[in-house]
Amino acid sequence: MPLVVAANRDERRARPAVAMTRLEGAAGELPILGGRDEVGGGTWLATNGAGVVAGLTNRPLREGPDTAKRSRGELPLALTRHRTAAAAVEAFGTAVEPSAYNPSWLLVADRHDVFFVDVTGTDRVVVEHLPVGVHVLENRNLQEPSPKVQRVRELLDPVLDRRPAVLLDSLPALLADHYVPPGEPPDDTPNPRLALAVRAICVHADEDDYGTRSSAVISVADEPLPPTIRWTDDAPCHSRWCRADDLWGTATAP
Repeated sequence: MPLVVAANRDERRARPAVAMTRLEGAAGELPILGGRDEVGGGTWLATNGAGVVAGLTNRPLREGPDTAKRSRGELPLALTRHRTAAAAVEAFGTAVEPSAYNPSWLLVADRHDVFFVDVTGTDRVVVEHLPVGVHVLENRNLQEPSPKVQRVRELLDPVLDRRPAVLLDSLPALLADHYVPPGEPPDDTPNPRLALAVRAICVHADEDDYGTRSSAVISVADEPLPPTIRWTDDAPCHSRWCRADDLWGTATAP
């Protein structure tokens, strides 16, 4: 199993969204599955029938996002319109104008490659080809350490060398982890209470109408089959996990 992706989506609870659906791909076209943001029209995480997966995190802005700019949810969709991750980042680097979007980071991967994509600048997209291994992306640069990333690695390390089925079975509990690493937020943080709450993997900041809204575990096999997707329509700590096999249409997920 060359690629496994586990992700939580944290968002304002009042923002309407569909946790998992068929985003693109009429009959005979490359199908793309993922969540749909009903406000911006894009997605935070998408995968296609060829095994390309693209996920997005936002760089927080103190003053909030510029609503005049294009939706960042367009970016994972643009990447998953390609049949390989390498082709996706090659096209993406020349087609996307970073200044048209609020800043973000992405990971895009397939059976053979994984790339980190930085869309936080104003002049060009920066693409880094990553080595084989574990990569954890939250709302900060991939190379920037954080208590949340450290917690993910602590929970993940004991099962990395186990059989794929054991690894997959452990991921729902990891995504539902409520531990908040200690430490105080920076003095200039506009909302210290929320800044502490989002350190948990599974976020519950009900007083701020914010938290983990949905989860997904995507696995890509060696065989040329569509990815297997397990997903939740709520926080993973109290939601039933579903499978997205039927959303592939005539293709059958493993």
